[in-house]
Amino acid sequence: MERNMLLEEVKHYFVESDHWRRLCAALQDPDPKGSHIHAYVETSVHPDSLEAIMTGYFERMGWPSARKIDHMAPKAGMGSLHGVESKGKPHFDFQWFFHKDVGLRPCEGGESGCNLVVWNRWYINQFYRQFPFREVGAEEEKTLEEYFKSDHFLKGLEFPVMPTTNHMHINVHSSVHPDYIQKYAEVAFQREGLKIYYTCPNVYLVGGKYRGKLVFMGQEPEVVFDIGWKFTPDVVIEPAWESWIFEANPGYDVWTSEMLAEVMDEDYVRLTDQEIQEILNTCKFPK
Repeated sequence: MERNMLLEEVKHYFVESDHWRRLCAALQDPDPKGSHIHAYVETSVHPDSLEAIMTGYFERMGWPSARKIDHMAPKAGMGSLHGVESKGKPHFDFQWFFHKDVGLRPCEGGESGCNLVVWNRWYINQFYRQFPFREVGAEEEKTLEEYFKSDHFLKGLEFPVMPTTNHMHINVHSSVHPDYIQKYAEVAFQREGLKIYYTCPNVYLVGGKYRGKLVFMGQEPEVVFDIGWKFTPDVVIEPAWESWIFEANPGYDVWTSEMLAEVMDEDYVRLTDQEIQEILNTCKFPK
């Protein structure tokens, strides 16, 4: 793709596309810590350049970045700017598929047939309604306390800080409301000297069906800890040793730098600082 055509397509995306406009609209959710978004695009632009454009755009909008952005590969052939978060806005993942003849444009489809997927507190509350969560008494509280001191949980805390880890989930079976998992997990994080910025309830696809998870946005260290949970009525909480997404690391799902390297093995176009500023100068910002 000729470079001038690529630049024009990138400008069009950030200035005129409905996809970007709807993504920015979704960022206005009044409960940002309870919301999450996935956006899906095709591009040949290097993710470092896309990140620079987005963070520059949000800065000019008065929404400066609140935390670092992770690069990862959620699945084969797809990359992600993971955990994009402006101050006071929901965090989102900007998922891309490499296409050598495309500057930047929305995907056809992406997830559940959509190229922009939004979850908020209302969605999560409706998702929870399908599960007959058990009442929590002294026995259940003891089991929760014991789990969050277990080897399974403590080992899970080691993965996110490994240099080869881009993202990970601790997988559990449970029949208690996720609010209880969150409560005891946050106590455990504090006990282990980990500072959590906030926790976002969410869902994710496992075998084509949405499953619950809790996203713990780490502040110190600045990594993300996820606990994926599968409703299992006959247990309070216990490790899920069977494979959910990957066969490696039973009890966990770990997305590695090797997976990202495969996605990055393409001829991405890095934009110059001047080109990035040219794109931003074309956009309309509040005065």
